Amino acid sequence: MYILFFTDISPFPQNGGERIRSYYLIKALSQLGYEVIALVRNVEKVNLEQYHLPHVTFYTYEAKPYDLVTRITGKQYFQRSREVINMFEELCREYPISAAILDYGYVGHYISFFSNRNIPVILGTHNAQPMITWQLPSNNLLDKVRKLQLFGMEKLHERLYFKKAAAVLVVSDDDHVYHTRFLDKQKVFTVPNFLDQKDYHLFGKKQQRVLVMTANFGVYMNFAGLKWFIENVWDEELAGKYDLWLVGRGSKEALKRITGKDEYQNIVAFGKVDDVKWYISVASAVIIPLVHGSGTRLKCLEAMALRTPIISTAKGVEGVKSKHFIVADEPAAFKQSLLSFDSDTDKGDRLQEDFQAEYSLEVNRQRLQRIVNYAVRGKMPAYVQPA
Repeated sequence: MYILFFTDISPFPQNGGERIRSYYLIKALSQLGYEVIALVRNVEKVNLEQYHLPHVTFYTYEAKPYDLVTRITGKQYFQRSREVINMFEELCREYPISAAILDYGYVGHYISFFSNRNIPVILGTHNAQPMITWQLPSNNLLDKVRKLQLFGMEKLHERLYFKKAAAVLVVSDDDHVYHTRFLDKQKVFTVPNFLDQKDYHLFGKKQQRVLVMTANFGVYMNFAGLKWFIENVWDEELAGKYDLWLVGRGSKEALKRITGKDEYQNIVAFGKVDDVKWYISVASAVIIPLVHGSGTRLKCLEAMALRTPIISTAKGVEGVKSKHFIVADEPAAFKQSLLSFDSDTDKGDRLQEDFQAEYSLEVNRQRLQRIVNYAVRGKMPAYVQPA
């Protein structure tokens, strides 16, 4: 069976949560025996042969930047790209597509292309985006008006298009509650963010002095979390015990913006890297000081897969099923958690066990199998727990 997988992001290199999500959806589908025709962007012009997956054929397309009128009016939430439609037409002529998966962002306006051809669509969401938009800061009247506009456009897109999908994927129980307020519960399925444990092996000995925070720091939630941590938690006492590594897009700019310095009290920003696994693997702990957000945090799952303990706010581990996080929401409690942290703890091993039970590729591959069967055949086979 041929499945067309479309996403508006570049899955490669896998240096961001949205990229990792899309990549493992593709990988899981290919391991189920489907022939996956993946139409993706390739902004960084990587050699896709380096990311070869059995049963997956990659196609790429270019997306033109939105002009000023489009960005002001919000037309991008409803206007289909002629280039994308042309690619859909070409791929449907070349392959007998049985189902389409449209993944990430606001791409619901493409559903009708497939439904007009009797091809069922599974729509993938990475979070409840309007709820994240609503958390954006509003420093002045213009900011407030713009936020209300974006919030309204995103809500309208969801109401107009999501119901046309045969199935909708969400990543957490909270997101399931959000989406079933306006969608039939029968067609909303929770498939949490997940990873392939085989890709997450230990890279070296844990370095007791090292804490790491991985993120796209250009995203408001991550920047705000880092700012809260530096201004309210980090001090000379913690700097005397730890080195803090900031790893990911925008980390250098974020540190400079918050502190006015390129390095600050044993905090070092590495900027964008192709792969964060080594940094997480050798750290004694990962910190996730988030105070905003939605969904399940891939930065959290990567640490679990690599047996690295996690010290976090409740928001940072929201939606992730484990009792082995170290959670503190108040600055004093967060600081004390770091000061009293025992790097010889077995919490990393316990987190890895929880990861395998809920967030491994094997478990979620079975979930995807059931959802594809439902979308294509209109019935839900019994769930079989992987061996």
